[in-house]
Amino acid sequence: LQSKTLAQVTVRPTDSPFWKGLMRMKNLFFRRVKFLVGNGMSTRFWEDTWLGETPLALQHPTLYNIVQRKEDCIGTLFQTTPLNIQFRRALVGERWT
Repeated sequence: LQSKTLAQVTVRPTDSPFWKGLMRMKNLFFRRVKFLVGNGMSTRFWEDTWLGETPLALQHPTLYNIVQRKEDCIGTLFQTTPLNIQFRRALVGERWT
């Protein structure tokens, strides 16, 4: 894993069958667990269950589909005011609702 978290690791064609199997189960695992946020540097804002019963990506799929950096951690986003969440298009007018 080197300096990445399990959530940040992706499967490569050269990986062993065992590792590929673990990577296939990763998403199921992350949908079933809840995270203690702590400093937020290893909890993904959109894809980990930390607020409510499901990840924010499932609670707000329209926003998740247009967010630029889906892998951002809570600690990174909450370092600035306003929150450092960037979308591919402006959330104004009809797009906001």
